[in-house]
Amino acid sequence: MKVTFILKGKNEPTNIVCRINPNKNIDLSTSTGIWVKRNDWNAKQQQLRQKANNPNKDLINSKLKELENFILDSWTADHLNKKDIQKNWLKNLVLSFFGKATENELYKIYFVDWAAKFINDAPKRLYQGRAISYRTIQKYTTTLNKIKAFETRTDQKLRFENINLTFYRDFVNYCKEVERLNNNSIGSLIKTFKMWCKNVELEGLPINLQYKHAEFATVSNETKDTYLSESEINRIFNFDLKENIRLSNAKDLFIIGLRTGLRVSDFMRVGVLNIKDEKIIIETQKTRKKVIIPMHPQVKAILESRGGVLPYAISSQKFNDYVKEICALVGINEVIEGAKMNPLTRRKEVGYFQKFELITSHTCRRSFATNLYGELPNKLIMAITGHTTETQFLKYIKTTNEQFAEILGDFWNSEKNAGKTPVKQNLKVI
Repeated sequence: MKVTFILKGKNEPTNIVCRINPNKNIDLSTSTGIWVKRNDWNAKQQQLRQKANNPNKDLINSKLKELENFILDSWTADHLNKKDIQKNWLKNLVLSFFGKATENELYKIYFVDWAAKFINDAPKRLYQGRAISYRTIQKYTTTLNKIKAFETRTDQKLRFENINLTFYRDFVNYCKEVERLNNNSIGSLIKTFKMWCKNVELEGLPINLQYKHAEFATVSNETKDTYLSESEINRIFNFDLKENIRLSNAKDLFIIGLRTGLRVSDFMRVGVLNIKDEKIIIETQKTRKKVIIPMHPQVKAILESRGGVLPYAISSQKFNDYVKEICALVGINEVIEGAKMNPLTRRKEVGYFQKFELITSHTCRRSFATNLYGELPNKLIMAITGHTTETQFLKYIKTTNEQFAEILGDFWNSEKNAGKTPVKQNLKVI
């Protein structure tokens, strides 16, 4: 079996045609897209003459040889894998060799087209046996939109082989300087991007392996999110807002969030059917995992005060506005460092603010995890928060070094008061 290159027709210049005829049932031919003058062509050698007046003579002859080997190797692989050879097999192969594709196969060449197809197929894809969540698909779409914007800005269309360290540096710089994203947001984009690169590689497409380089890494900053201490939560719980139905309802929702560690999308959905034997049982919306949480005395008290009826759900935006208002009324106004959304730039900015200004729905989960840290085994808290690794969990909690020192000092004092010598203690270093 051999690959032949011939000139057809009477055009001048003319297109080199590639042909393969492995058996009597298969005879395929297609254009290579390489145009040459007829007098420059050596039909016997199936290449340009050495005396051809063509500045790309050596490059063309070299590419024809590479193409021949590529076709023969592909035929062998497809034949051994029992792949059905269709009439467009050779055409698609030649297009692929020259880095081109038909309109419906652009995803095999261009990264954005591949990512768009990946997102399109996401609702049918499973992750750990479960359907991909709507929020995850939203995250994919956000990443794709940033890459598209980068392409527009740099006037290029990214091919798989373009995904190298130069692209990485340019894309991160674009996200910082043009999109004005913080490191954590950029890190989230890179995390999705690297996941896509891995999937491209698994599909056998020619992704540049520089995506695996140590420098091609996610970036992040220490988060500046705050949390509420036990005493602050108790002050909120005991604060009388009965005369204000709007804030009273929001306060009860807030306490439920603080005492369950659920995301706002979950504690807003808690209903009487989720409560059984003084436990809250719910499948989380983001991870689709079932969690069982014993009811905190304050949650029980809320139910009793409402005659067994739970507070009504409100939008996340209203909730965030109302809990700030509640914390301001309670007097949670110490000045602390944190990150707050600037309404003009629509970006989070780090600075010093009164604490109530920094409170959001996410304060609930972070407070739950931080206040229980050291009181209960980490694995038990993680079963509620949904953290899969202890490393993730320890990054999430907001206990400061000063608080760690206080915990250690209290531990040693308790040992001393108990008449024990604090030696060889099994203390965990954070």
